[in-house]
Amino acid sequence: MVLCERAGIRRFFLECDPVARPALAAATGRFTGRPEVSVVASFADLGRQAALPANEPCLMFAGNLVASRLQIEAATSHAAEASREVIQVGGGDALISAGPLARLLAHDTGRRVPAPAERELPFAIDGHPGDVASAEARLARALRFETLESDGVLARYLDRHFSWRISRRLARTPITPNLVTFANTLLGLSAAAMFASTSYWIRLAGSLLFLCSIIFDGVDGEVARLKMAETRFGGLFDKLTDNLVNVAIFIGLIGGCYRAHRSPAYLYLIAIMLLGFAICAVSVARAFRVSGPGAEEFIGKVDRITGRDFAYLLVILALFDRLAVFAWGAAFGTYVFAFGLWWLTDRRMPRAEGETPAHETCAIAEEV
Repeated sequence: MVLCERAGIRRFFLECDPVARPALAAATGRFTGRPEVSVVASFADLGRQAALPANEPCLMFAGNLVASRLQIEAATSHAAEASREVIQVGGGDALISAGPLARLLAHDTGRRVPAPAERELPFAIDGHPGDVASAEARLARALRFETLESDGVLARYLDRHFSWRISRRLARTPITPNLVTFANTLLGLSAAAMFASTSYWIRLAGSLLFLCSIIFDGVDGEVARLKMAETRFGGLFDKLTDNLVNVAIFIGLIGGCYRAHRSPAYLYLIAIMLLGFAICAVSVARAFRVSGPGAEEFIGKVDRITGRDFAYLLVILALFDRLAVFAWGAAFGTYVFAFGLWWLTDRRMPRAEGETPAHETCAIAEEV
């Protein structure tokens, strides 16, 4: 129900035997007693009781079904078709259907549409041994599909391969996503301090520590999604700390180069880099304001190119003691990136005429 609510669904109808209603009230948590949530003994006369027309587009699922927002959104994204035909995500006992109320209640079969992570979810918990553990693993593995549009190549194929395993275990503990963010920030700042050293081995260790920090960087968001504890503050806190660590890493790098070479040029390089970061921040913020058709894809590309895959390059350069090359390249590269992104955003702006209005529908769930 939380996922449905986040997908824009505002009305809920639950089919439940009167005997089981106390257990249902405990299971629905904060939704219990809300006026938009109705519990009925049977869906047979739902149209009459709820005054819903037969062609009302609804979302229907049954049983102890485990899904992520990706499967819900895959079904609700076909709202226009769902007013005329049945759209289905999943298969077998694990099925999410969207379509006209009358056809859903008649259990009509419909057109199956693809959904991200469909090999993992939706998944029905039928009481078999290992069902709960399997559902947890499937939910955790499916997390990487939720960030495909914003993850860099290495983050997608390497970082997420490790992070979901960590997130699955942390989600069982009282540890909050913001606490994970805070701990990971300390890890990143420690790596920055190590980069400021003149010792080859300490700087190499710092590059490896920063790489670990990058892998952990996705854990806070994954834990938040597994616990359904995403907040606006948590997202802002994560972005702010990421930027703080990035600036600290570059300052540590250049500071280490200055200490190793004793060249005053590196002091000027710090000022050049900080100004470049400021211009980049303005350019990225401007790009995120793009709206209209294709805006989501454009913003996803911006997210990918502003990712932190450079951590892998830092390990290689630290291994060959060539971190100074990265320091110079990054300092001036920020300007190339900022002005390039500004130009690309200018090309997008004239076509940004508004966002597609959100759809409204209702969800019905039946007890099995």
